[in-house]
Amino acid sequence: MSKSFENNEPQQSPRPWQPRFGIGTMLLIMLIVSVVAAAASYFVRALQGGRAAQLAFILFTIAAPLLLVVLVSIAQSLFKRR
Repeated sequence: MSKSFENNEPQQSPRPWQPRFGIGTMLLIMLIVSVVAAAASYFVRALQGGRAAQLAFILFTIAAPLLLVVLVSIAQSLFKRR
């Protein structure tokens, strides 16, 4: 008898592919994409004219990244895994 027949161990099937990101990561990406889309909307309105749209675009692009970091930090501290 050859040695390959002596080992009667069941063959392990390869594990199916599993994503390396969770629902939290997808929600964070969607939040970032929505903020960028809102800024782009204000940018298009500013190009079409209107001082109010230009002011909204400038304030939004300056304040949005800082506000986004603060909100994510607060949410992360509230939902911290213990």
